[in-house]
Amino acid sequence: MSNIVSIHQPSYFPWLGLLDKINKSDIYIYMDNVQLADRAYQHRNIFLSNQGREHLLTISIDKKGYRHKSISEIFIKNGDWRRKHLSFFESNYKKHPYFDEIYEKIQPIYQKEYEYLNDFLFDSMQISLDIFKIDTKIIKASTLDIDSSLKKEDLIFGLLDKVGATTYLSGVGAKSYQDEKHFLDRGIELVYQEMSFLDYNQYKNRNFIKGLSSLDVAFNYGLDDSRAILGGE
Repeated sequence: MSNIVSIHQPSYFPWLGLLDKINKSDIYIYMDNVQLADRAYQHRNIFLSNQGREHLLTISIDKKGYRHKSISEIFIKNGDWRRKHLSFFESNYKKHPYFDEIYEKIQPIYQKEYEYLNDFLFDSMQISLDIFKIDTKIIKASTLDIDSSLKKEDLIFGLLDKVGATTYLSGVGAKSYQDEKHFLDRGIELVYQEMSFLDYNQYKNRNFIKGLSSLDVAFNYGLDDSRAILGGE
C-alpha cells in the first residue's frame, strides 16, 4: 500500500506550492523541531497591496535565545502586529470578491492569545488547508521523538521511517543534494514535486506576481473555487 509523505517547515498562510505538495501527500510531516530560518517564509509571508506591490507581513516573536530553539519552543509576542496584519487585509483586500467569507475564517486567530509561535502557525496552516479543502493527515515532527540535531538526510530518513513512508514527495530544490539511491536502499521511492497549476487572476493586477500567500488566491476565488487552482478541479 502506497504511503506518500512530504516534509516541510510550517508557514504563515503558506503559498500555493506548499499547499500543492501537502495536497499530493497521504501524510504531511509538519517540521517544527528545527530552528527558525530568518529569511524563509515561516513566521512571515508576502501579500499584495492595492498598488500591486509585494508586502511582507511578519509575526512578532520573542527573540531572546531564539536561534538556539526549535520552532516549537519560540514564544510569540502578543502585541500590535495582530492589529496591523488585520488592518492590512482590510485596507488591501476589502474590495476583493470574497473578502468577507475569507476574513471571517482568519479573523479569530488574531483575536486569540497564543504563547507559542508554533501554535499560531499551525492554526494558520489548518485554516489554509480548510479553505483549499485539503484533508491530508498532518503529524508534527516534534511528536515523533526524533533527534533534530541529526544531519539533514538522517533526519529525513528518521521521520519517514517513523510514519512508514513508501514514497517521499520532495521539493525540486533538493535535487542538488539528495541521492536517490540512498532512498531506494531503504525501500523508499523518491519523487519530486511537479506543480501544474496555472497563474490565477489577481484582483485588478495586470502583472501577475508569483509566490504570494495562498490567502491572495482565497480572497480572489472564495471557499468554493480556491481549490481548483491546485489542480483544475
